[in-house]
Amino acid sequence: MPYTWFEKKCRRTHLLLYTLTLFMSVNLTAQVKWTGSGGDGQWTTASNWTGNQLPGATDDILLDNSLMPGNYTVFLPGLAIATTIKSITISPAAGNNIQLTLSASNTAAPALTVTGPGYGITINNGGMLVNSSGSSSTASIAVTDSVKINNGGQYTHNTRSAHAALVTVLSKQPGTEKGIFKFDVPGGGYTFASTNRTYGTLILSADASGGSQAYASSAASPLTVNGDFVIKTGVTVNLDITAATAINGNYIQEGGIFNLASQPNNNTVYIKGDLNQSSGTITETSGGLPAIELNGTNNQNIKVIGNITNSIDFRINNPAGVTMTSALSLPYKLSLLNGVVHALPYFLTLLTGCSVDADSTSSTSFVSGALRKEGLSAASNFLFPVGEDGVQRWIELKNATGTYTIEFFKSNPNIFSTVTGTGVHHISSIEYWSVNADVQSVATAAVALSFDNVNSGGVTDMATLRVVELVAGTWTDQGNTATTGTAGSAGSVVSSSLNTFGPGVNYFTLASSDAFQNPLPLKLISFTGYSNNIVNILNWTIEPYWQPASLELQSSSNGVYFSFLSKIHTDSSQLGYQYTDKREVSGPQYYRLKAIEKDGTIFYSGNIEVAPYANIIKEIQLRPSVVKNNTILFINAGAEVHSQINIYNPEGKLVDARDLILQVGKNYISILAEHLAVGVYTVRIVSTGNKISITRFLKLR
Repeated sequence: MPYTWFEKKCRRTHLLLYTLTLFMSVNLTAQVKWTGSGGDGQWTTASNWTGNQLPGATDDILLDNSLMPGNYTVFLPGLAIATTIKSITISPAAGNNIQLTLSASNTAAPALTVTGPGYGITINNGGMLVNSSGSSSTASIAVTDSVKINNGGQYTHNTRSAHAALVTVLSKQPGTEKGIFKFDVPGGGYTFASTNRTYGTLILSADASGGSQAYASSAASPLTVNGDFVIKTGVTVNLDITAATAINGNYIQEGGIFNLASQPNNNTVYIKGDLNQSSGTITETSGGLPAIELNGTNNQNIKVIGNITNSIDFRINNPAGVTMTSALSLPYKLSLLNGVVHALPYFLTLLTGCSVDADSTSSTSFVSGALRKEGLSAASNFLFPVGEDGVQRWIELKNATGTYTIEFFKSNPNIFSTVTGTGVHHISSIEYWSVNADVQSVATAAVALSFDNVNSGGVTDMATLRVVELVAGTWTDQGNTATTGTAGSAGSVVSSSLNTFGPGVNYFTLASSDAFQNPLPLKLISFTGYSNNIVNILNWTIEPYWQPASLELQSSSNGVYFSFLSKIHTDSSQLGYQYTDKREVSGPQYYRLKAIEKDGTIFYSGNIEVAPYANIIKEIQLRPSVVKNNTILFINAGAEVHSQINIYNPEGKLVDARDLILQVGKNYISILAEHLAVGVYTVRIVSTGNKISITRFLKLR
């Protein structure tokens, strides 16, 4: 039925009202952009905005580069003028910076109010909001809903006004971890909010206070930093947080003091990223026992150029391990919960009074490299949880006095000498320890060496197991006063008390007094291989008169799963063997020997990798890596190759250079270090094809 005249008029009126309402709604919530046409950077200059009209309380503000190119700064009103808007977004174009500043001349509280739902303030990459409000107490910026600082954006709290409410509504969404919340507060000490607070990246600065500022925080609930936690030069941070502090990014300290416990709290600071201290101190000043725990899931780097003092438990709890990129000295406790500490070329020092907590049965928690313990004084026992290549091979000093640096090597101690003393039939051919006593005149201890079944080559008889020490070129029996564990499994053997340790480095290993017990292991002197790009050639040498019931060669494409390759005929009069693998294979191949003794005991050699000439240098190692006098550079070469060996001091100056022809297999080069100054030295090996290999050693006084 057709509309009547009256109905048509009503319909037109209704449509007009709807359109007007929609238009008004759009106008009331319009996005206002910065044009900068006024040329003075002032918020209160109308010509700086689209439409030459100042933003209103219902406007969404956008500071970007769509109408104003390059970098620029916008200044909010000064004096006690309050500004209210619906929302503001700071979003520079790539490579540009846009800053919104609330100046110190504005004492209004709040000076800026943002009323809109959702993210009232959004700061994108390159954007910055600097709050330098002159208000000294209540909040100078009020946000009804939320604040979002995306990665690359920054809010700087350059005022003594309150901030707790602002932090409460701070976004925790992914993509805000590198969004910076920076405290750079003028005047005296300042308390920052931490109770159940979550920051992206948190920076504490002392610039606005003349280079010295103390920040404090007290909470019974967790503090979380999803990004980096940065302490700038001149800053003191005093925590009184009884709950955990979680740093999911990096800990960066450029100076100042980080006081983990200003009150007697046993709190923990968890760090998932790197620990990078270029200067300053980490400490505690109360009766509490706080902890730093590295609990990441990827390898974490530790750099401590300043120091750690007082009663702080330093914990490693990362299955991927940690790598030291500087020396590390600990005052109170080292707790190895999970993960290997890769110390080389630096050394980890436990200062006088520092203890170590480690599971001696674990092959996932130990120090790979040099571990130093200072100031032992008749200590009944002290465990050094050292190891290498995924295996812990601890050593323990009993009734020890002195300062000791200890390192474990998964290598053949016969490189030093094959001469054995009275009561010693044969020594291990796969492992040894270096023990460096700082003050030889008073250094005393009994030495307990651990064994771990196949990892030690097999212990078959506890009574004939011995601790031996290299003395004047002879592996000398230092006794068996006690044992722990059982043969065929894991345990230890204890030497007699050693009243003095000779000058330089003292070497220890396991041995047997009986020719038919404690193989230690497989009686394999060497096992090497190389490729001529057509076939892989393997060579090995065994000890005289050793003839197992059977010997077989195994191969693998990944170094994990091995399969039978060939059975090897042995002859008691033959010491050297060679096998040519003529199979057509691609990429590197891994090999090992499997020996079955006449009593049924099975032993395996270590794995070797054989690849084309690109992998000529198979392995390099300095033995020891912490020295006072001299050391030996071990190079396992996959082919005969010309190499140049250069040694650089800590300043990068060349102090030694040699040209050598490396032979196939194991090469041993003496490095004279007695005349060198204290510091970390870099050994650089350049071989055919410009292949570069690098290792380092630490020279002590």
